[in-house]
Amino acid sequence: MRPTNSTRPNGRCRTRWSAWRPVVNRGAATRLAAIVCSAAVVITACSHKAPSAQPTTAPPASRVDALIVSVEDVRRIANYEELATHSLADMDEPPEADTSAPGPCRAVGNSDLTFGTGWSEFRSAGYHGVTDDLRPGMPVMVETVSQAIAVYPEPSAARGVFHQLESALEACAALHDPYFEFILDKPDASTLRISAPGWSHVYREKSSVFVSVGVLGLEPAEQIANSILQTISDRIK
Repeated sequence: MRPTNSTRPNGRCRTRWSAWRPVVNRGAATRLAAIVCSAAVVITACSHKAPSAQPTTAPPASRVDALIVSVEDVRRIANYEELATHSLADMDEPPEADTSAPGPCRAVGNSDLTFGTGWSEFRSAGYHGVTDDLRPGMPVMVETVSQAIAVYPEPSAARGVFHQLESALEACAALHDPYFEFILDKPDASTLRISAPGWSHVYREKSSVFVSVGVLGLEPAEQIANSILQTISDRIK
């Protein structure tokens, strides 16, 4: 699938981000799909106008920030000390969906179609490992953990997003598109999971919160994703 970029304003900066995208690795006998957790900056155009003096005030406490699992905790859960924060994955709104993907598959991963439009708070975070690329001096992200959390005004809104995503994932899986090959299952009434060898992506709604956690290139991916998801769930009051 061709990667696409979305543009969103951020203060006086406009930054183009690459959307989360599925990638297919074709072997002799199998096709492996992975939800690649990347948010690389392609173009950044920022105004450098000096800011005017503003009164110093403490920012309001954010419920969604308190739910994100820190990189230190994720290192412990994944038993992988090489994970580092990926600041460009730190976003306060979902990226636009990949319009080149089949309609129902555009909600796969994390996008504006995954979380809908009714959320009141949103936060995403990403941690990754780095290995040497074939080109000297050019690192490439391989092991990746992603979190995306949205808070809604009412529990019914989060539940509606969950059921809408469930329908989209079922429709996507039914297409048998080679770029979106995954196993979809529902471990319990409030959890969805899509997976393939080497990666796992889980979604859960609880109270007025909708959570997405993805793990790529770390084993056991499903266990790591479930542990992070449960940590977030335990923080939801």
